[in-house]
This record gives sequence, structure tokens and C-alpha cells, in this order.
Amino acid sequence: MVSLTSSLDLASCFRFLLFSSLLSVVFAHEDHGEHGQPEHGGHGKHPGRKHCTVKHNRDGSDDSPNILAAFAECATNSLITFSRANYSAFTPVALTGLDDVIIHLDGNLLLPSSIPQVQHAINITKNQPSTYATPWFYFHGSNVQLIAADDFAWGRFIGFGEHWWDLRQQTLRPQLATFNITTGLMRNIKVIKPIAWGWNLPGTNIRVENHFVDAQPSNASRWETISFPFNTQASISLGKTSPSTGAIIVVAQRAYAPTYGCMHLRYFGHNGDDCISLINGADGVVAKNGFCGFSSHGLSVGSLGKNGAFQTVQNILFKNWTMDGAVYGARFKSWTGGNGFANNVTWEDIHLINVSTAIYITQNYFDQELGPPKTSGGPINSTHVSNFTYRNFTGSLNANWTDGTCITQPCWNFVPGIDGTQSIIFDLYPDTAVNISVGRVHVHPYQLPYSATNVICNATTLAPGEQDTLGFNCTRGPYVQTKTR
Repeated sequence: MVSLTSSLDLASCFRFLLFSSLLSVVFAHEDHGEHGQPEHGGHGKHPGRKHCTVKHNRDGSDDSPNILAAFAECATNSLITFSRANYSAFTPVALTGLDDVIIHLDGNLLLPSSIPQVQHAINITKNQPSTYATPWFYFHGSNVQLIAADDFAWGRFIGFGEHWWDLRQQTLRPQLATFNITTGLMRNIKVIKPIAWGWNLPGTNIRVENHFVDAQPSNASRWETISFPFNTQASISLGKTSPSTGAIIVVAQRAYAPTYGCMHLRYFGHNGDDCISLINGADGVVAKNGFCGFSSHGLSVGSLGKNGAFQTVQNILFKNWTMDGAVYGARFKSWTGGNGFANNVTWEDIHLINVSTAIYITQNYFDQELGPPKTSGGPINSTHVSNFTYRNFTGSLNANWTDGTCITQPCWNFVPGIDGTQSIIFDLYPDTAVNISVGRVHVHPYQLPYSATNVICNATTLAPGEQDTLGFNCTRGPYVQTKTR
């Protein structure tokens, strides 16, 4: 038996998302029906489908061959069930060729707890790499539903990732999973202590509901990173979709998204990097009704344009989020010298609790350990920004403008003049950001009145006419709301 305890507030928040009830968070014992059959959690009947139950090795040996066998046998018009058991997924798997498949994850999937074992397995796997790393689980096909148990103790992906960060081990870290599906559903997935990146969703028309992530270290706080960088980069990466499909995605962890037509609903997660990060190719994504805690780096677009790449993100909505202890509420980041654009992005109804900076844009990002890029004296390209809307930001700033990841000089998120009172920081590249609108930002510094709120914004970088539509006075000083024309 493997045991794992988490704080009650995480579990209760997940249960609230499902049916407003509380459940303590404990890692489950194995529990089978009378003949080792799964005890289903209200999934319902699926007549006419072939049904495969994934065999579970009771001796704790690798269940990956059993997983591959079940998915090969039931790859089409089928129901695949994981029993209520702790499956040892000790080898990366590629579950491909799926068509019209429903997967009931009534049990838990455990990665190896041994770092060398994980490193060896990910180094030799043939799984298709994603944006940042190679996934342990790779799903590919169409019309696939991955539905985990309602019970908070089940339907978990267990990464045993915290000791990687205790040892500062960053070699051959796997991404948790890729869900490369055309028309897909993920529901009630719980990600516990991921090693690094989480879910990559490069598919089309995907809906994710009630996604939960616990990537918070047990031996550190927002201020002290004993296990730096404290299980950061728990991610979801959204894939390319048709803008007209209206796909819906609900996520936890960090979301990297080259996706069209997606929505995030009812998310709860604690992590130490971007809560959601929409990356190159994202189009038509809606992310709604979530909570980002611990030391999240915000609801992010980017980064875009690294090494001069032409990259795009467009038609994005973040709505109804609570950010608790985050470094940023809303963030856009593109690299100095980048190309491409980000267009039509809205952050709306964002509540902040002790967040370092409410709204942040930089078009001049660079690796601070390497310094600004060298130029020949001519103009530098920049990813263009257009039609960004920030509406209804409420709450409070943190006393500290950074967090425990600040280990370089200057700090990775340092901006000249930052002192913890800035609700808005715009680091724009001249004349490349148009139609930015900020309205109803009601955020105050830590233990200070709303009148003490400041901004950092350079009016000389605004495109012609932008001050008239911006909604606040672009200056280095007090936040003053202005009428828009």
C-alpha cells in the first residue's frame, strides 16, 4: 500500500467543484469488487460497446503491458475500465489509434518513485515529444473520453515529483501526459505531485472539467523554497483546434496551449509556475471558473517568439478566476526579437488575494542570466500585441513583489521601480501594442488603501492614440483610471 496525505482544503475544494461536499484527502488502499472487478462510481451503462477491464498486478509489478493490451483490444467503439486499484505505470505508454472510446479511470496510475528508473524509461521511450518534454502517457485518436472517479481518492495520476525538486534534479524529467485527441473529454482528473509539466492537449475540440492539481511542496512556503523550484511547471498544453468547434477545456496545473476552441471550467490547483499558459497556435480558448494557489505565475499567454520565432495566440478568454498568493494575476510574455502576434485576449472577473502584480505585459523578455540580446544597432523585432482587454480585477497585492524562486541578481521578475504597490506593469516595445483596454481595476497594496496603488507604464512606448483607449494614465506613478474614447 502507498500512502499520501494532502491538506483538507485541497480535497474539499475539489469536492465543492463536484457536488459541494467535503472529503479528506488520503491516498487510497486497493479496493476490488467480489471477483476483482471494478466498483464503478456512477459511470452508467454503455450498451453496444466492447468492454475491456485493465488487468492489475496485485504484486505491484509493472502494469504498463496490461494497459497496452487493453487499449489494443478495445481501441474502437469500446469502454476501457481501470479497476479501483493502484496501477503501477512503470513504463511510458503510447495509446494510439483510438476511435470512439470511453475510459473509466476508477483507480490510480502511479509513476515510479525512483528517479533513475524514470530517467532511464523516458530516455528510451518512443513516445512523441511535446513542446517541453516527452510524455509518460500519450493518447491519440478521436472521440475519446477520459473520465476519472468522482471519489477524490481515485482517478489520480501520482508523479512522486517532490523529491526531484528536493534534490534539484532536472535531467530527463518527463511531461505527465499528452491528450492528442480530436473531440475529447477529460473529467475529474487529479494530478498529485507531478515531476514537472503536466498535460499537453494538442488536439481539437477538447473539453476538460474538474481538473485538480496538487503541485505544492510539503517542506516549503511561497517565501522559502527548500525544494526549489517546488514542483513547478505542472502544465496543460492545449493543442490546435478549429476556431468554430467551441471546444471546452477545464484544467489544473500549468496549461501550455497551442489550441483552438477550448474552455477551462472548474479548476483548482496549487503550483509554482504558470497556472495556465497559452502558447504558440492557441486559438479560441475559454478558461473559466478556476482557482490558482500557492505561488502560481498566473493566467499567462506565452512565452512567444523565442529565438526570433514567428508564433501566434488569438481569441482567448480567461473569466472568473481567483488567484491566491500568485506572482501574477494576468501575464503576457514575449521574447525580445520575437515575431508573430497575440490578438484578442480578455482577462475578466479576476479576484486577487495577496498577488504580487495584478496585470503584467512584457514584450522584452530575455534570459536574465545571459543578459539582453546583442544587436547591431538597428530595430529589434517584437511580437505584436492587439485587442487585449482587462476587466473587473479586484482584491489585494502581496507585500513582496516576488517569491521564493528569486535566486538570481537581478531577480527573474525584477522591473526597475517595482516595490509591491504596482497593480499594473506594462513593459511594451514601442508602437507594437494596440487596442489595449483596462477597466475597473480595484486592487490595493498590502495593508494600504486603494489610493496607494501604482503602475509602471512608459507613455513613449504607446502606439499613437493608445492613451485615449487605455483606461488608465500610462505613467510611472499612481494608478489613475481614465475615460476611454
